Amino acid sequence: MEETHYHAKRMRPLGKRRVAALAAVLVLLLGIAAAGVRYFDFVSRTVYEESTAHLAEVLHQSNNMLNEVVEKNLTYLHLWETTMRHISDEDEIRQLIEAVQQETGFSDFYFLSADGNYMTAAGETGYLGIQDDLEDRITQGGDIVMTAVLPGKPEMLVFACPENQGTYRGFAYDAVAVSYYNDDIVKVLDISAFDGTASRYVLHPDGRIIINCAAQMEEDVYNLLAAMQERSPLTSEDIQTLSDDFSQGRSGSRLVTLDGTRYYMTYQSAHILDWTIVGLVPAAVVNAGMNALQSSTIVMVSMIVLGISALALALVHRKSSVKLRRKDMEILYRDELFMKLSMNVDDVFLMLDAQTNRADYVSPNAEKLLGITAEQIQEDVHVLGKLHPQESAEQTMNYLTGLAVNEQREWDFEYIHQKTSEHRWFHVIAMGSNVEGRTKYILVMSDRTADKKINQALSEAVRAAETANRAKSTFLSNMSHDIRTPMNAIIGFTTLAVSNMDDKERVQDYLSKILASGNHLLSLINDILDMSRIESGKIHLEETETNLSDVLHDLKTIVSGQIHAKQLELYMDAMDVTDEDVYCDKTRLNQVLLNLLSNAIKFTPAGGTVSVRLRQLPGTRKDREQYEIRVKDNGIGMSPEFAKKIFDPFERERSSTVSRIQGTGLGMAITKNIVDMMGGTIEIRTEPGKGTEFIIRVALRVQPEHHRAERIAELEGLKALVVDDDFNTCDSVTKMLVRVGMRSEWTLSGKEAVLRARQSMELGDAFHAYIIDWRLPDMNGIEVTRQIRSLGDGTPIIILTAYDWTDIEVEAKAAGVTAFCSKPMFMSDLRETLLAALGQSQTETDDSVLPGGSPDFRGKHILLAEDNELNREIAVEILSKYGFVVDTAENGVEAVEKIKESKPGDYDLVLMDVQMPLMDGGEATRQIRALPDPALVKIPILAMTANAFEEDRKSALECGMNGFLSKPINIEELIAALSSLLAG
Repeated sequence: MEETHYHAKRMRPLGKRRVAALAAVLVLLLGIAAAGVRYFDFVSRTVYEESTAHLAEVLHQSNNMLNEVVEKNLTYLHLWETTMRHISDEDEIRQLIEAVQQETGFSDFYFLSADGNYMTAAGETGYLGIQDDLEDRITQGGDIVMTAVLPGKPEMLVFACPENQGTYRGFAYDAVAVSYYNDDIVKVLDISAFDGTASRYVLHPDGRIIINCAAQMEEDVYNLLAAMQERSPLTSEDIQTLSDDFSQGRSGSRLVTLDGTRYYMTYQSAHILDWTIVGLVPAAVVNAGMNALQSSTIVMVSMIVLGISALALALVHRKSSVKLRRKDMEILYRDELFMKLSMNVDDVFLMLDAQTNRADYVSPNAEKLLGITAEQIQEDVHVLGKLHPQESAEQTMNYLTGLAVNEQREWDFEYIHQKTSEHRWFHVIAMGSNVEGRTKYILVMSDRTADKKINQALSEAVRAAETANRAKSTFLSNMSHDIRTPMNAIIGFTTLAVSNMDDKERVQDYLSKILASGNHLLSLINDILDMSRIESGKIHLEETETNLSDVLHDLKTIVSGQIHAKQLELYMDAMDVTDEDVYCDKTRLNQVLLNLLSNAIKFTPAGGTVSVRLRQLPGTRKDREQYEIRVKDNGIGMSPEFAKKIFDPFERERSSTVSRIQGTGLGMAITKNIVDMMGGTIEIRTEPGKGTEFIIRVALRVQPEHHRAERIAELEGLKALVVDDDFNTCDSVTKMLVRVGMRSEWTLSGKEAVLRARQSMELGDAFHAYIIDWRLPDMNGIEVTRQIRSLGDGTPIIILTAYDWTDIEVEAKAAGVTAFCSKPMFMSDLRETLLAALGQSQTETDDSVLPGGSPDFRGKHILLAEDNELNREIAVEILSKYGFVVDTAENGVEAVEKIKESKPGDYDLVLMDVQMPLMDGGEATRQIRALPDPALVKIPILAMTANAFEEDRKSALECGMNGFLSKPINIEELIAALSSLLAG
């Protein structure tokens, strides 16, 4: 094979000599041919210019004749109109018109009204089909030239002269007019030129033919532009250009083809209205003389070319032999140099045959870069396509289709190295070439894998940096606004309080607002800390015994102030809840529900409605039950776009409606994360302007030890009536009454409740209990109670309400209300309320409840280690009010020294800050626990720090502290912790 390859390379120079000689001759011939072409082109251009100039002159003459006809007829009309104005005898007028018609040859004379109706001199009447704007043109008073059509007659040209209104034979006319049939006009315009082959047309700007002097085209053509569009290769742009020229009154000429015949076309403005006159002459008529000239020229040029070619071939053959031998050596050197270079670069070179797609040449480095040999590429035309990843669409894409000689294309693609299975990226440059009469494709495949990986890494780094910067900017922007808002209130009201110290009520109001702003600021900080703990995976759920009735009632208590302040309606109910005692993280569940309910209140305008509904669904596990909680409002809602990202951190909808509402944009993200940690789901349904509903579904473990017997023997068989305007509440309470053993009925109307009470008494089957909603649509629950009592019915009446009944309690008791019960009503609430109302209350002992009252810490000594002076002052004031004797230390070193110098019993407890100068609280605790005196070692130490994370609590306990409290100080939590440690 190597020997064959060698001989092929040695034979190549002979072919190259021939090619070089032929190429030289071909170049010479092409030069001569090009000169001939230029000569012919010059002659053709000259003939074209002369022909169009001649045609333009012919058109100009026709145009002059047309204008002469128009001017002559309008002049006659004015003359005749003046003459007729002085003749009163109508017969004399008719005779005058007939005489003039014989003299001038017009087809008819008309007395014309502005609406197009006419009367002839002979008294015939009809309607002249002319333009719709005739009345306007007559009113303007100018001369009128237009086309018209009468039934059964050919088209005609009408000349009209407006006149002050006159009467002929009782016909009122506004103008006089004469008409000529188009054939008569054609005779006037007919000028013999180009052997009678020239055609002339008078057109409207849109191409409609007014006068047709056709020599070649059919005489029944209606629109010249439309005919040219259908019967010539002119493009829409060419037709539009002609139409524009006609509209603008421009002159021009061009060579066109109609029905396969070439024409010289010339056009110019007719100077009549907006008409254009167009002329067409067959190119064959014009070029008849050109053909003989071309034939003789071709014969002469051919003889010259043959002689020069023979001479040039001899000279080229003689001179090329020496040069070709020199070229042979250069080619050998280049082949060797290309071979060496291709083995040391990251580019694969290929030459493909355009017809077969087979590789004529493949550089030897293909195996290194692609994992396949040059022989495999040459044997299989599809092997390169098989290297693409399976999911790539480039397997069947042919980038070489239609690649012309000397054209270049570039593209990128991905290959899989067949030996290493590595994904590699290449940039391809393809060029079309002609080799010995065959089209070849030359491909250069450059390996760009390293660049691709670097660019990908850089792009990912840029995206990460941009994302981090956006998140940082968003966070700082939100926090700057949201933290400054309560801080501004705190500073402002503090300033006002200082300047109004003598006004106790005003100072008290300022302090309450400062407290509210401080709590809001604390909630913002807590949200940020919670989100940080969630994202770092440092938050954990702690399942404790939880009563769902307590959760919802506590939730209602917390938000009742906001509900009242915004004048909203709050609805809370529980449906089908048979297991209200469960195990869950009550704090986190409260946080989720409070976040959702606070948002509902925040984004619902005054007078709106907010509802919370708890429903128990069938559980999917033996020890767990499925619970569904729906928090719904009819507030402003949100856009679908924002609803998709509401659970993303720091996301807040930007609109004029919500832009003034404060928040970190973390509440919903925290809610979603907590629900996910509980193994539940959260769903959102919202629509702008119609409100939002959040649906939480979570499986909770029930407390089997609290499954008490539901039926109550004391209530067995007694009948109760439920009155509520909400069907779901009636259904839920009725089911609970049945489960305790009562017979139950329900109604949605207060009036119907009074009617049923009367009927039950009359039938001897009176109700033993009434459960009535406070706010009914027809009358409130107190009024229903008053009317039932007026019947002499002393049955216990329980008012069911979602609101605080303190304000109505006196009025309700006076009306006869026995007891109140808060919505939502659970089974435990129902049992307790019914038994209390019927005088059958059950007593349950709770050993965990201790006697109440404020604890007394008089005589107790505390060492407070706190480096911040203001924090020390606050803590000392609080502790002193509860009877503590407080000693202070400003850092850990001082705290350790004071404990060392003390005697057992001098200090009952140490409140230790964690972050302090010189020595932090953790190290101070470790040193105290390492003291030699056992009594001092056991002294209780309670951490009190602004570090509120779970890991901080664990770290405090690990270093020897007995408890952990976070700042700012919550007095109730502080006192409870101190009571617990000192009691122990």
